[in-house]
Amino acid sequence: MSTTVATAQERRGAAAAVLGSAALFGTSGTARALLQPTAPAPGAAAARLIVGAAGLVAWASRTAEGREALLRLWRMPIIWAMGLTVAAYQVFFFLSMSRTGVAVGTLASLALTPFMAGILGWAMREGAPGYVWLVSTTLAIVGVTLLTVGAGDGRDVLGIVFGLLAGASYAFYTVFGVRFAREGEQPTHVLAASFAVSGLLLIPVFLASGTWWMSWSSLLLILWLGLATTTLAYVLFGMGLRALQPGHIATLNLAEPVFATLLGVFVLGEVLGPLGVLGCALVIVGLGVLGVAEGRSAS
Repeated sequence: MSTTVATAQERRGAAAAVLGSAALFGTSGTARALLQPTAPAPGAAAARLIVGAAGLVAWASRTAEGREALLRLWRMPIIWAMGLTVAAYQVFFFLSMSRTGVAVGTLASLALTPFMAGILGWAMREGAPGYVWLVSTTLAIVGVTLLTVGAGDGRDVLGIVFGLLAGASYAFYTVFGVRFAREGEQPTHVLAASFAVSGLLLIPVFLASGTWWMSWSSLLLILWLGLATTTLAYVLFGMGLRALQPGHIATLNLAEPVFATLLGVFVLGEVLGPLGVLGCALVIVGLGVLGVAEGRSAS
């Protein structure tokens, strides 16, 4: 398989697709609050992965090439390792949100991920992220941090630890997803194969989570989390794997807490103070800096 080099136009499109996935990811907390606020964190995470993985496998299997790719990928140990980290990310992310709240949980899960993904990607020779990435990431992280200032539940140390573990898991499968894409694999095939593994691993977690899902609101929540915030979101996310570096992808995903916060304000009636407004602005500026750099770079 040959390594691919993206053009500037492809990188712009990839960045837009990753931002689209971040917007869908950002609806998770609001959907849970509106549809089933009492859903247990591990059960909701497991249901999301099982349904989302089924959607990704169905999407990848619509062609003979996709079916052959899935059978080949499932024979690779690294795909099973990626599946394990996908499952770990979902569980740790929902556990972090359940203990610290949506904003702080998202911050803990995503704040250090760009640095972890950038450094791991650089170590695996996926390219050095560069100074523009460092500046934009720092701006975005400061902005996300300001979004959470004053949140009292943010002092839950175990919740913060869960978030950091989620971020490390996210960095792992992002870097290896980029590696597969650089080697010529279709990103959606790689994501479908690894997510199918994670879905299988989380079936016992879902079965042990009780009967919370036996209502129309719970089923709607599961369908939204599975098909919209997982299947569709990761199809868009996959578009970024071939064209962007791991650290850049993780930085673009810092838009997720901005979308989550804005939904909280306009849909749930939450209040966003001056620091929150400044934080949103800094994230947007940071992502804008990175987006301009992606558009001007052809390599």
